[in-house]
Amino acid sequence: MTTAQTLQYPRPDDRPRRRSRRTTLIFSAVVIVLTLVIGVIAADRIVDYTTEQRIADGLADYGEADVSVEGFPVLTQMAAGKLDSVHITADQASYEGVDFTDVDAKLYDVPTDTSRPIGTVDSTAVLPHSTLDELASEHANLPEGMTFTTLDGQLFLKGSMLGQDLLVGIDPKADGRRAVVDASTIRLGSAEISVDRLPGFLTSAISDIVIDLDFLPAGLELTDITATEAGLQVRLHGSGVSLK
Repeated sequence: MTTAQTLQYPRPDDRPRRRSRRTTLIFSAVVIVLTLVIGVIAADRIVDYTTEQRIADGLADYGEADVSVEGFPVLTQMAAGKLDSVHITADQASYEGVDFTDVDAKLYDVPTDTSRPIGTVDSTAVLPHSTLDELASEHANLPEGMTFTTLDGQLFLKGSMLGQDLLVGIDPKADGRRAVVDASTIRLGSAEISVDRLPGFLTSAISDIVIDLDFLPAGLELTDITATEAGLQVRLHGSGVSLK
């Protein structure tokens, strides 16, 4: 004779807990990974900040600069001994005794060893009128009393003649490590005359004025010059550039 047995179901607290354990493990793994990622990012940002400060401190002799190390992660760039890209800006700067304003430079392949040259440099800066006057007095024979100025977006040499204002329109050109400025027009009072219509002996002192920029870091050359209200904006490009 067979005795019937009542079907028994496991109580809720007797059921396997595999699912909850698996969920706990996954959650813990995610937390660990996130912690590691955050730690790496934080460490990279610290290295980024200290590297920017170190570069800014190294440029302190030239002026107060804002430095941004671009690219991520910086840690691997430092380990490789070369930063991919560094962006430097400065409201004012001085190099070899020559004053600049509105400096904006992009440096590529920047070695962490400062004795080695920088891969590539693209930059713009403004040579103020006062700097142009100083450079011209050193490297050119300008007529006495004439200074550079900008009017309506054009560069002029300003002076006086016969009791009237004299303005000589200047056409600047980039020529390697030189800026060549050539007279185009002459304004005396209300009269304007093209330089081409005047005899050469009258215009020789204001023609083909060369401003030598050999003081610039080796490897940099002028690629463009534009007149601004503050002076001349120069665009510089070079490879294998050394600041020393």
